[in-house]
Amino acid sequence: MNARQVLGVSVLALAGATAFAQTVPAEQWVGAPITTTGGAYSRSAVTADMAASRSMMSAPQEYRVGPADPATGAMSRVEVAADTNLWIRSGMSQVANRDSFDPSSPAYRAQMAAYQRMRSGPEFMAEMQRLQGARMQQTATAPSDAGSAAN
Repeated sequence: MNARQVLGVSVLALAGATAFAQTVPAEQWVGAPITTTGGAYSRSAVTADMAASRSMMSAPQEYRVGPADPATGAMSRVEVAADTNLWIRSGMSQVANRDSFDPSSPAYRAQMAAYQRMRSGPEFMAEMQRLQGARMQQTATAPSDAGSAAN
């Protein structure tokens, strides 16, 4: 075959393929176009709707499972520090961070019971008082350190 024949066959094949192709309007592929000229709601209506939905975000207590979420800032800094110290002192920080963590193991249950006993017992109050005393002592000595630094 020479070059003219190959070119002629390929033109005929290409022309035949396009003759059977049908064009499909874009609406059939993606649906009707969306109008973008303006919304049905004003900016203030959308803002009011968003504010209303924020107030409805938390489910009422009767629809919840488990205890209610604590309010933000429900524990003081000293309470959190005392709780952390008791967690470490009970050994929970070493047991809970292992790769082989098993919450049903007797060792975990024993240490969790020790932590809960310390957290609900007099150890928690003693730790809080110790931390408050240390904080008060730092506060009392801070102004004299600042005054000597200024001189």
